[in-house]
Amino acid sequence: MVRIFITYLIPFMVPLAAYLVWAWYRIAHAKKHGGEALVIEKGPLPWLLLAGAVLTLVLMGTTALLRGGDPDATYVPPRYEDGRVVPGRMED
Repeated sequence: MVRIFITYLIPFMVPLAAYLVWAWYRIAHAKKHGGEALVIEKGPLPWLLLAGAVLTLVLMGTTALLRGGDPDATYVPPRYEDGRVVPGRMED
């Protein structure tokens, strides 16, 4: 579950979170200095969703390229041994 959260949800939500923090700052600044407040509803939501999707795809591609074992290695799946779970691994 944590891997899914880190791999998919965080990269997808980073642009939206950055925009909301920036909008909050701009609204507070406008209220403090008597300017016109930013309207969040007119924000760049489609662009933020696209940026989140691109970040997610980049992270997934990077993970796919940097992780894994030798193609000729044999995968030994996880198993239950002596009351504990032994994680899976790749053996030559």
